[in-house]
Amino acid sequence: MYFSLIITFLLLLGLVITSLQNSMPLELKLITWNLQMPLTALILYSSLIGGAIVAVLALPKLVRKSLDVRSLNREIYKLKKRIVELEKGHVGGSQIE
Repeated sequence: MYFSLIITFLLLLGLVITSLQNSMPLELKLITWNLQMPLTALILYSSLIGGAIVAVLALPKLVRKSLDVRSLNREIYKLKKRIVELEKGHVGGSQIE
């Protein structure tokens, strides 16, 4: 966990340094659109869009893990309940019926 946090921080630091050093205006042409914006804004927006795409793509895996954990917790609860029932059935090593 700490390793990914450190890597994320270093990437963000590199992004900020690059953005601050390249703040010149940039003309962006896309088919019929002509847009002028600072290079800093373009880098920031593209990074945010990329992060959003990664988050959306990771969401199904997180949901599946959450459902698996919930299912396993239910199973643990049932097994603990079963253990208590079996222990009540055995008193002093003999089974009471």
